[in-house]
Amino acid sequence: MRTSQLFRRYLVIIPICLGTIFVFYVTNNFMDKTRNSRDLNADCDCSKRDIPNNQDIPNGQEIPNRQDIPNRQDIPNRQDIQNRQDIPNRQDIPNKQDIPKKQENIPKAENVQNVKKIPAIPEQTDPTCAREPKDDPNVNPLSKFYSVWYDPPTEVAKKDHVKILIWTELWDKQMRKVLPKGKGAKCMSMPNCIFTGFRSEIHEADAVLFEVSNLQKNYNASVFPTVRYPRQHWVWYHTECPGFPSINFETYRSVFNWTITYRADSDSSGAWGSLHRTYQRLKVEGVDPNKDYTVGKTKLAVWFISKCNTQANRVAYATELVKHMHIDVFGRCGKTVCAKWNVTCMPGIIRQYKFYLAFENMICKEYLTEKFWRNALANDVIPVVMGANRSDYERLAPPHSYIHVDDFKSAKELADYLMMLGQDKEKYNAYFKWKTHPPKNIPLEEGMWCNMCRELLNRCPTKRKLYTNLRGWFEGENHSMCDPMVDVKFKELQFEDNRFKVASYA
Repeated sequence: MRTSQLFRRYLVIIPICLGTIFVFYVTNNFMDKTRNSRDLNADCDCSKRDIPNNQDIPNGQEIPNRQDIPNRQDIPNRQDIQNRQDIPNRQDIPNKQDIPKKQENIPKAENVQNVKKIPAIPEQTDPTCAREPKDDPNVNPLSKFYSVWYDPPTEVAKKDHVKILIWTELWDKQMRKVLPKGKGAKCMSMPNCIFTGFRSEIHEADAVLFEVSNLQKNYNASVFPTVRYPRQHWVWYHTECPGFPSINFETYRSVFNWTITYRADSDSSGAWGSLHRTYQRLKVEGVDPNKDYTVGKTKLAVWFISKCNTQANRVAYATELVKHMHIDVFGRCGKTVCAKWNVTCMPGIIRQYKFYLAFENMICKEYLTEKFWRNALANDVIPVVMGANRSDYERLAPPHSYIHVDDFKSAKELADYLMMLGQDKEKYNAYFKWKTHPPKNIPLEEGMWCNMCRELLNRCPTKRKLYTNLRGWFEGENHSMCDPMVDVKFKELQFEDNRFKVASYA
């Protein structure tokens, strides 16, 4: 009797145990498949508000869907996520605290169990993707303000065409003038480089251009594209020097990954002029080696200036200079005779003078603007320059084409030299010999649009970059890119009766 009862109990218990084991096996197998099926969405490269902390980024990638990072096992070509400091081909990123922490509660890979080890990224073999010296902090101190990393070379290839989307208005409305229908080429030598103003084409754009004067002072995600696609460049385009910021840099950290400014260390050059363009213009115009450049110049010196105040270095210097020589001052600071961008009025006036004061509004590295290239050189007038230091002019400008204020001990010494030079035909004409003696190995610089097209077409397809501290890069460490303005109380000035007075409109 007892044996039969035990037997019946076993008949009940054994199926229950087997059923439990079966349910556990099926459930566990299903969860494993679910975890293994997770993968990173490669179609999205997140914009600023989705940038994680640097220590959570494998190989520097910008990662959407970060909640899926734990237990991912199918990511090719990366080292063990638990030991990110050992990832090869990734530069150390200084100032990690500069990257905004927009994601909260992101699980750390080192706290996740069962993370498989993933093969290391292979060494770069494509010579076009060799690391550039300028990205080394030991070579370029400014590189600490951006981060650089590389994708595996097998993932991407160079393109034979590019599309550039102009997201903001341009300060000179070039988009409307050159591309009246909103789309076309702006560099005629590169028809495979297309510019567009249609925001609906954002997913096709290799670069998206943002002109700084048309950006909001503080970053606002609602006016930016919602997604930055993989390897898409968001271009910060600025023509002015650091002395006139129009945005709150702190709110734009880690937004841009490409720059266009007047400086040569920008990702693409936006310089106001260049040796290459100047000598190309002369080829078209033709040069008479026996021309007398004093003919038709009946006046000594002219200056067009719109920003005029007591703190500007150039105004302080000019205040002393006009005590020793006559200068005609036009523009908002002086007598209004032409609109600033009137390309037909200004040349007719400037060509009557022997010298043009190409005094920049700030004394900054490599800051040579239209005052030098367009107002003076293009009008066959000798520019008297103040702005970048002399070594920058020696490197960027035609040889012996200008007079630098730093070569004189005082404003009076400069004035004496200009008045002497204005009376000596032979010495004056010597400042135009550069036209028939071009330097050797002139760097290729065809203007902003062509420069941008060329850089995008020739760029390393695996290189990735992000400006984590745009202010630091643009202004330099400890504001080293520009000399400080004169430390006096700010007052607007007006030039009257051959001297500067406090402006009546101030």
